[in-house]
Amino acid sequence: MGLVYVQSIYIKRGLVIQSQIFNQYINEALVRVAIKIEEQQAYQTLSRPNLETIYEQVQSINGNCGLSLQYLNGQIVLDIDKAGELYSFSGSSFNEIDSLVKLANLGPEIESELTGGLLNGYNNLIEDMTMRFLYGNAAKPSFDSAQIFNYLQYELDRMEINTPFEFALLDGYSFRPLFSSFDKKPLSAQHQAYSTSIHPSPFSGEHAILLVDFPKKRSFLLQSNSKLLSSSFLFILLIAASFGASIYIILKQKKLSALKTDFINNMTHELKTPVATISLANQMLNKERVREDAAKVENYNNIIGVENKRLGTHIERVLQIAQLDKENLKLSKEVVDVHVVLRDLLTEFKLRFDDANASVSTSFEASRSDLRADQGHIISVFSNLLDNAIKYRREVPLEITLSTFVQKDSLCVEITDNGIGMSSADQKKIFTKFYRVSTGNIHNVKGFGLGLSYVKTIVEAHKGEISVKSELNKYTSFLVKLPLTNKISI
Repeated sequence: MGLVYVQSIYIKRGLVIQSQIFNQYINEALVRVAIKIEEQQAYQTLSRPNLETIYEQVQSINGNCGLSLQYLNGQIVLDIDKAGELYSFSGSSFNEIDSLVKLANLGPEIESELTGGLLNGYNNLIEDMTMRFLYGNAAKPSFDSAQIFNYLQYELDRMEINTPFEFALLDGYSFRPLFSSFDKKPLSAQHQAYSTSIHPSPFSGEHAILLVDFPKKRSFLLQSNSKLLSSSFLFILLIAASFGASIYIILKQKKLSALKTDFINNMTHELKTPVATISLANQMLNKERVREDAAKVENYNNIIGVENKRLGTHIERVLQIAQLDKENLKLSKEVVDVHVVLRDLLTEFKLRFDDANASVSTSFEASRSDLRADQGHIISVFSNLLDNAIKYRREVPLEITLSTFVQKDSLCVEITDNGIGMSSADQKKIFTKFYRVSTGNIHNVKGFGLGLSYVKTIVEAHKGEISVKSELNKYTSFLVKLPLTNKISI
């Protein structure tokens, strides 16, 4: 949580810095646009030589001369027609044209009157423009909204700010909109828009206010910081996933530790019982009066043999699980007839069925029962399932149903009993190593909690599947699916 908090602060600061840079760029762009508009207005004022006024003045002084006065490509052009002879003069100023006219020797009268008229008109024009520039006597400035939009678009493109914008131009005193592209927003709600002042005539005091707003500013900033945000999000996700995985592993290890503790307790109990029995039988055999009784000797020998076999079985099962843990399971596959295996097992379990007052019904409907499998492990799989049916029975006559059938390319073996059943929670954990369904007393049902884990491992090693269906205090049904052998080998 601390790392996520620090990362969130880092993201917020990054967005704040990006927003500040954005504001700086916008303000710089608006200043440039304002300067361009002011330059345009100044140019319109200062580059407007009223040549017609000068022409009329010169024409009135020299009525007998044919004159043509023009302003072309930044040059003032004066054409004079005197007695059918054409004189043309061009220059960047009236003083330059005055000098050229004098050099042309058109006559003292024409020179003095013509150039005097030009200079007088020029002086009048300068005086008029100066008054308009300084005191605002010129006409109100006109603004072109399309041109202002182009200025804004150009400056924003230079700053690589590619997001939609809205703009408006207000009168500097009345705040009356001269034009606006704001989409259904009252100007009073535009106080957060970027603004700059435009002074088309600096000495007159007239000015306008240019407003620019970016409706998708936030999304633009987020998009600009997409790499930062995505990397931060992945970093936070990685932290959260690592933390969650750590907690999961810790809890799983804690649970596994508890299961192993129970396993050790059960194993100690299971191993202690046959050892104690063998020890007791051995002590009895050491008594002279027992050795003299052949029947008792045979009985105690049988007890030792049974308990020794029982002890060996427990040890072998633990060793098998240890071997599976090392992933060193080696299968010796051969063709096995499952029906034959099941019938042999029923014969082997007959005494145990009788002792548990169990009735067994079979339904071998599978048309094929041949598998390529490790016979020893396959026998252990079904032996474990039948053994569980006997162990987890209720205080009612035990009924076991053993059936087979073919489903697609798999042989299905289903073993159903009317035992204690199990809850849905137990069904999810039943194949977990060391897990045992609790029956109130940990020792009332013998075992290590390894049988079904072993069964699942062996079935999956044969490319098969095992599933369970059960209802508490009603029934339990295990379904084993194993692939059938191919009829034709290639």
